[in-house]
Amino acid sequence: MSNLQIFGNLFQVDFPVEIADGVLGRMQALYGDGFEKHYGNMSPAELQNLACSVLNGLTQQDIARGLLRMNNEKWCPKLPEFRSWCVSGGEWWTADHAWARAMIFMNDRSKPITTIAKDSLDEVRLILENEGQKAAHFAFRDIYHDYLQRAKLAGESQQFWEKAKKKDQKTIENNPEKHHSPEQKVDVHSMMEQAYAKVGKV
Repeated sequence: MSNLQIFGNLFQVDFPVEIADGVLGRMQALYGDGFEKHYGNMSPAELQNLACSVLNGLTQQDIARGLLRMNNEKWCPKLPEFRSWCVSGGEWWTADHAWARAMIFMNDRSKPITTIAKDSLDEVRLILENEGQKAAHFAFRDIYHDYLQRAKLAGESQQFWEKAKKKDQKTIENNPEKHHSPEQKVDVHSMMEQAYAKVGKV
């Protein structure tokens, strides 16, 4: 048996082309010049093949996690970095990591934070304001550990927090044809559901 036969499976790529195109389209819409800086010298076919290779093996949930992280990042990621967002987002933050992220989030609400880190931060705000960071940090760790254990027992995966939509946005939601944003032009999530359903990876 040749080496190619032995290692052939390592080079097989079956990632849905439609999803790769959707991810690339979202990147281009969000980052513009930053996207062109990374990939402007590649042909569409080369870039598509690269995206399929790098993203191969990721699930629908992985891609959704990466897209959510991308909405909170200022700089255009290279494809391997985007893949790391898809994968690492599923690993639970430690309490100290969550606290550090929470402090960054307090200064810049555009920065990513997980749902349970945000909930824990909300519960210690009064302590933070009245007793300072040290006391708040101790309380945060206990509360975060409690939320974390509950989530794990429930079989949940780590989720990133998203700001709730305001009531006055209901008009936009009820009339989507009248309101368009760059993100809405590439309906990656719908494409993901259809493509993954075809290959049985939902």
